Amino acid sequence: MAILAESDAYNGQIHHGGHAPFVRFLIALTVGIGIGCAMVPTWPLYLAAWGALVIVVSVFITIRCITRLRQHRYYNTLGVLVLLAWSIIGCLLTWQTDPAINRTHFSRVESKALVGLVADEPVLRGNHIRFPLAITHAYGDTGAQNVTGTLMLTVRVSDSLVPEQLSYGDELLIPSGYETVAPPYNPGELDYRSYLAGKNIWHQDYLGSHELKKLGGGKGSPFITYALAIRQRMVAKFAEYIPDRDAYSVASALILGYRAEMSDRLVQAFSNTGTIHVLSVSGMHVVLVFWLLAKLLWWMDRSKGLRVAKFMILLLAVWGYALLTGFSPPVLRASIMVSFVMAATIFGQQNRIYNSIAASAFFLLLYEPKFIVDIGFQLSYLAVLGIVYLHPVMRAFFPTSNRLVRPVTDYIGMSIGAQAGAGPLAAYYFHQFPLYFLPANLFVVLPTSAIMYVGFALLILPAGNLARWTGAVLEKLILATNTTLGWIEQWPMASIRGIWTTWWESLLVYMLITVVAMAIMVRRKQWVYGALVCVAFLVCTSFFAALSNTGPQVIVFNVRRNLAIGLVDRGEAWLYTNLSSIDDRSIGYSVLPALEAHASVDDIHFMVRDSSYRDQQVYAKGDVLQFGDTRFMVYDGTNTYGGHMEVDVVILRNNPEGSLATLLEAVDCKQLLLDGSNYHSTIDRWKAEANAVALPVYVLKDNFAYVWPLESRVP
Repeated sequence: MAILAESDAYNGQIHHGGHAPFVRFLIALTVGIGIGCAMVPTWPLYLAAWGALVIVVSVFITIRCITRLRQHRYYNTLGVLVLLAWSIIGCLLTWQTDPAINRTHFSRVESKALVGLVADEPVLRGNHIRFPLAITHAYGDTGAQNVTGTLMLTVRVSDSLVPEQLSYGDELLIPSGYETVAPPYNPGELDYRSYLAGKNIWHQDYLGSHELKKLGGGKGSPFITYALAIRQRMVAKFAEYIPDRDAYSVASALILGYRAEMSDRLVQAFSNTGTIHVLSVSGMHVVLVFWLLAKLLWWMDRSKGLRVAKFMILLLAVWGYALLTGFSPPVLRASIMVSFVMAATIFGQQNRIYNSIAASAFFLLLYEPKFIVDIGFQLSYLAVLGIVYLHPVMRAFFPTSNRLVRPVTDYIGMSIGAQAGAGPLAAYYFHQFPLYFLPANLFVVLPTSAIMYVGFALLILPAGNLARWTGAVLEKLILATNTTLGWIEQWPMASIRGIWTTWWESLLVYMLITVVAMAIMVRRKQWVYGALVCVAFLVCTSFFAALSNTGPQVIVFNVRRNLAIGLVDRGEAWLYTNLSSIDDRSIGYSVLPALEAHASVDDIHFMVRDSSYRDQQVYAKGDVLQFGDTRFMVYDGTNTYGGHMEVDVVILRNNPEGSLATLLEAVDCKQLLLDGSNYHSTIDRWKAEANAVALPVYVLKDNFAYVWPLESRVP
């Protein structure tokens, strides 16, 4: 139903005429933001950008004042200057919050303690609470200073600190022991540093509950505080009337955007079936609100005055729902975008739909340029563009006049358009693609509309029997949807995992989608040739990528104090580790992204250290691991050997007390690895001893994983 709602808004948009200035403004601003994100800001560069902006604006004003515009001689020049100015502004806005430019950032001040406000709702994960802390004061030897900047804070939960004691707007005092966010240390690992930098966060800290002191509360934005309080009351009402834990968590996530209670199993099920967007309150949910009220207020389309009144009612409803969800960033983005599109639709400006979408993105990026690197921002706009661009194409290609069949074909077209818009980028980021997204959306997303409306009814109803009956109906609807989801998830190849593409391969896919759509619309052979060229490039890149991945490879992962060695060859993968299960969070975060590029999770051979394993390619026993002709040994100083052993790599762990000379008496090795379980003093000592005998040494601690492509194929 949400898809059909968007179909009503975008119907007939294949002919997009009209003036669209915001499309050009958005492109110029995006180019500037992209340049700003790609370059490391410095003060000379920042000042040069300001100087360039002053020059461009001065030239624009000069030309505007000394020419007669009715002659149309300088329109193009003025247009170029305007676009150039927006690009420079994009750079400046991107750089201004960086600690290298922002002179009031707390990291530029020597301090012993920091005071800040909890800037978002704290999230509980296991025995840790995580939240951003907006720093306001830094205390040092010279006293307190007003500072700015945000710190990502993780606090261990204990008996002295329970999650309910921290909330948005609390003022906290913490010691000044923060550190910069580390880069990714393993191939395929999430770049958490870039992710936080996209939220203007460059530092993080880990504290025990005894290390922070709460100074007060209620010091955040009153508006957001009120919104979050309303959401908490709504979540509590769901908990009261929906006894089943899974059903309650789905209702809270789907209707209110509250995902703290969601289990990893449920989230993975939605992800594997291509319906994870259902749990992220965003465009679909906002459109549902818009669609329902628009249908109820159909009678207000009779005159311009009534249409304006209808627009105001719909606008209040959309932003009221945003308030209900706590003004989360995805909902704010969706509300702004839908507001622009809604305004164009209500006032008969459908032919400028691209301009409306571009205007919403332009103002969002003008407010926060770092939205451009936010995955949710990218996927939501690409999905909408896919719907706007492709759905009318498919409607024209598969016309139907049957009133009963038309909603189904519209729904299928909208689903394909959204998946075509967001799917390639989602595969690039998450390395997977849901094969059955069409049936999953048909059997899950449509019931989701009913769940949302019943959920709204439950929130509105007063306490009593009617609310209990409504809660029971809502629970059964959600459980039935979860059952259907689990059924689809069990289909063969429900989710294609291990998809690894470069950014330019993803761009080629989008170019292919575009030219195929154009070939269908205009039916000219030039577009067909363009599609064939895109396919040829994709085939060539896939072929060369397959060739480059055929050789055996060893990866010694950086998993902090733990051990994980990945072996890859001929589409197979093995994992040797001291962790007890492949489902361990550290393995899922740091190891599996690289191994899944070669084998599915179910096909990865799992070997626990100190156990025995043997097949045609790999042998493992205790602390010795052999991969073809390549042999590894894990050494922590407790090992004893009766004879002399030859290995290729020795991995030192847990601060062995012996010397390198003692080790070499029992073991001949070609490479020494020191992992993250060793102290810095131990690392320095072993490095010095290895350098003295010209033995190559590699340190994993605070460094990238050791990746070793073997020259010869494993026999």
